[in-house]
Amino acid sequence: MRTDQKLFCLKSSSVIFIILLWLLGAVIFGILLWFRLDFWSNEYLEVDEELYRYLILLYIFIVVGGLIVGFAILGIVAAVRAIKWAIVVFIVAMVLAIILTVAGMAYGIVYREKLEETISRGTLVRQFILQRYKGIKFDRATYVIDLMQSELKCCGGSAPLDYSESTWQKEQEQERKGRAPLSCCKDYERYQNSEDRYTQTCSIFQQPSNVENVYNPNLNRKGCGKALSTFFSDHIYTVVGIGIATFVIEVVTLILISCLLKVLNSLYIPQPEEIVYDMAHNQEKSPYPSRGDYRDYYR
Repeated sequence: MRTDQKLFCLKSSSVIFIILLWLLGAVIFGILLWFRLDFWSNEYLEVDEELYRYLILLYIFIVVGGLIVGFAILGIVAAVRAIKWAIVVFIVAMVLAIILTVAGMAYGIVYREKLEETISRGTLVRQFILQRYKGIKFDRATYVIDLMQSELKCCGGSAPLDYSESTWQKEQEQERKGRAPLSCCKDYERYQNSEDRYTQTCSIFQQPSNVENVYNPNLNRKGCGKALSTFFSDHIYTVVGIGIATFVIEVVTLILISCLLKVLNSLYIPQPEEIVYDMAHNQEKSPYPSRGDYRDYYR
């Protein structure tokens, strides 16, 4: 393959992959920014400071997306016009983006396991409910738990019976025995705007017999620890999946643009002093010295 054909092929391939990378970078930046600003995620993070480590993963990939979007335009211009210094800058940016992508994926995989151990297998949500749920208006912990139970369709930390040991039940033990907050009911949406939603409760066991071990069919029986772990794990899987796709395109783009730079560096471009020497040498050989037409040297 001739050099000009090789250059055209590398330029075209590089531009195509850089455009794909730019589109993917824009998607990453948009999705991860949406995850960061997501109302539900921000509310659930208040359960414990340990959950705020989830934000580190989002910040890493937001930076990756911003880096790709910012430097992809430079990469396209550099590839089309064969500007070597711009190609070098783009390569440095791509190497940095690849390092951050790999770091983000590794952190996401490790943190997902840690998150599952902390929330699902641990007692983080259960302790939060036992100690801080009060069932009163304008209480932040109450608001977060009610929101979690209604949106994630769960009840209690590990099970609805967690409320039998909670501060919430002990405050009114007779009235709340064998019962859970109204947000544990499957039809909570009918009452969530009601003024007396904090005074109403949801029976844990089937009525009217109140036979233990026979759960109320209108009760969300899944524990919120498992539900919250699944919620964040799904987000992490999405981020890591996007990271894998990004990594593949980043590597292919880096290889193509590096090959383009190598070909450009291998091209022979005569220097001014070489042209002057060649002109003088040719005049010495000619029986009729003349200035001649040396325009081809500058093409």
